[in-house]
Amino acid sequence: MLFDDIEVLIVLSEAKSLSQAADKLFMSRQGLSQRITNLENRVGTTLYDRTSTGIRMTRAGELVTNFARNTANLERSLAAQLAAIDERFDATIEVGMSFNDGVALLPKLVGGFMEEVPDARVHLEAGYEPQLIEKLHKGELDFALLENQAEEPGLVNEVLGYTKLVFIAPNKAPYNSQTKPVSIDTLLAWPMILYEWNSGRHMVGNRHFRERYGLSLLDHNMIARFDTHEAMVEGAKAGIGWATIPECIYARYKNDPDITRFKVNTGPMWYPVSLAWSNERILNDSARLFIEYIKHNIPEGYFSMDVEAIINS
Repeated sequence: MLFDDIEVLIVLSEAKSLSQAADKLFMSRQGLSQRITNLENRVGTTLYDRTSTGIRMTRAGELVTNFARNTANLERSLAAQLAAIDERFDATIEVGMSFNDGVALLPKLVGGFMEEVPDARVHLEAGYEPQLIEKLHKGELDFALLENQAEEPGLVNEVLGYTKLVFIAPNKAPYNSQTKPVSIDTLLAWPMILYEWNSGRHMVGNRHFRERYGLSLLDHNMIARFDTHEAMVEGAKAGIGWATIPECIYARYKNDPDITRFKVNTGPMWYPVSLAWSNERILNDSARLFIEYIKHNIPEGYFSMDVEAIINS
């Protein structure tokens, strides 16, 4: 079967008439009829029954058309794979980044690092902590920036600093009419937008309420679960309910008139942000240099470094 035959078969299966198919193929009706006859002669069977109103696909025609569709899909896959041979990116440093603080910090740090090391080629791969940790163990990443990551066997984990979650809600009553910090009971009654289950960040609020008040997520009025903080912000703007988001995310939306930040009568929800790498992996010079660059070039004020105050808060 020729590639031109594949196009003819697919167009015929989607067209409402032979004339419509001929128009889509930029052929005359007579020319298309001849193409069908030639194709039937090659496969040795009738593919279409001729009627007074046009043609109708036979069982053999259905089989051949399905084969044509599968072949077209294989052709597209082959074209993509051939293109990938020349379109690959040969990174010298493979870095995992969390969706929040990783995305907020690393792209700018890459820019500064490449001014000092022009030959560096950095691939930033975003993911949730379990995915990034798995890639670290498999040796697919040199290192990763993680949020709220506990000590993990087989990984070196160096804390860069601590940041916290903030409460946001729709900029309307009752959320924007609070004159003092909201009580825990009130918060539990308000509708809540929950964050993705499997991230390190997800466990920050979960642990906070469990350890301080003996509350689980089931005690909250959960009405939606969104997998990105940007979606959570949009949900709050749409009036769905309140949510907690990292300070780095709130910084992008703090001037948005459709959301409000409010306080709750509880302590701050701190979490660590760290760099992690496999203790079995020998880091190349570029990766080691980039790790040191990150440590010394975090924007001033981004993290709190007062660990004792954080632990006692």
